[in-house]
Amino acid sequence: MAEPDSAVDPPASSNAWRTWLAVGATGFGGPAGQVAILHREVVDRKRWLGDEEFLAALRVCTLLPGPEAQQLATYAGWRIGGIAGGIVAGTLFVLPGALLVTALAWLHAAGRDVPLVASAFAGVRPAVVALVGLAAWRIGRKSIRSAFSAAMAIAAAAALFAGAPFPVVVAACFILGWLVPPGGAETSGDHPKQPAMGAVPRGLRHGVAVVAIAAAIWAVCYGLVWLAGGAGGRATSIAMLFTETTLLSFGGAYAVVPWALDESVSRGWLDPSERYAALAMGEATPGPLILVVTFIGFLAGWKAVPASAAAAGIEGACTATFFAFLPSFGMILAVAPAVESVRGGSRTGRALTAVGAAAVATIAILAVRLGRDAFFDDGIIAAGRIDFATVAISAFAAAALAGAKVPTPIVVLAAAAVGILRIQLGFG
Repeated sequence: MAEPDSAVDPPASSNAWRTWLAVGATGFGGPAGQVAILHREVVDRKRWLGDEEFLAALRVCTLLPGPEAQQLATYAGWRIGGIAGGIVAGTLFVLPGALLVTALAWLHAAGRDVPLVASAFAGVRPAVVALVGLAAWRIGRKSIRSAFSAAMAIAAAAALFAGAPFPVVVAACFILGWLVPPGGAETSGDHPKQPAMGAVPRGLRHGVAVVAIAAAIWAVCYGLVWLAGGAGGRATSIAMLFTETTLLSFGGAYAVVPWALDESVSRGWLDPSERYAALAMGEATPGPLILVVTFIGFLAGWKAVPASAAAAGIEGACTATFFAFLPSFGMILAVAPAVESVRGGSRTGRALTAVGAAAVATIAILAVRLGRDAFFDDGIIAAGRIDFATVAISAFAAAALAGAKVPTPIVVLAAAAVGILRIQLGFG
């Protein structure tokens, strides 16, 4: 398999793993914040990557399904330490957040009957509405840049409202984007750089080998999960759902998390109100938003085996996390040698532009549904049923996030505190 060239001097292994662990533990602020932290560490401070290579890697990770910041960390680890370095970097980038989400999921599951804990989780609901609404606006401004993108977003929203499965909508958007003429959708203006003679076959051999190994690891681990029957017998379903979640997450985690939450609710792994807690976990903890799956996996196991709920919950969380991130490792390590030759403006880029428009529609629908459930009694939209206090809290959260640039964890914690005060003072 291809390994990184000698243009970068590998650091001492102790320095490398400490860097990845520190980045993972401080990776708040969503993908943009995590990418900024990575740039500061691997480009400005450590000088393991140059600016041009970092941006090329970021471009590739944005096009791939899966959490782009985690894939970017994996690429940087590969660049300085080969396959093993990439696995270490990507794992330590995720580990702190995964452990914290598991602990919080345990607290949530064990404390649902404790008024203080329940009121804290209820308090984050308006903040989550603000977070998702702002995500729809932020991603929409970047994704909807032409009549084609707008039409794709509207069509995707209509299909989703009509009950079309999310994977089908994603596939349809990708195909339509692929078929549209070059002038029919916006492109980045970049043009592919022609690789050197022999670079494509070498990179292709590397990519096929990595994908084959990742697929074999997936199959073996899935077989072991099936034999063990962990998480109260739900482990295989957890593994399959969250593998699909990663493979469908074009356009960022917000594009596929709503589908994963809906699937989890329909399977009885989550109560409808627990969607807020799941999203709050992903937003308020370091690491990728897709760590929402760790929370879902824990609750799926917890609810399946009441007699040994904690053990089953941990099994579910570990299964969800492993199978959600394994495809992500496989994809970025497969294409790593070709990163510097990839540019936008291709058919694939146009296809992913169409998928991005569908992602905006998905996020907007999620924001509407969460707002309906949070702002109106029993989710019924009527003038007499609106909770103005919750609307006000959501507005303050949005102003803090967008205007004052208050960090997301602080906003979520403040909302939880307000929820506790409302219950304690009798206003809940």
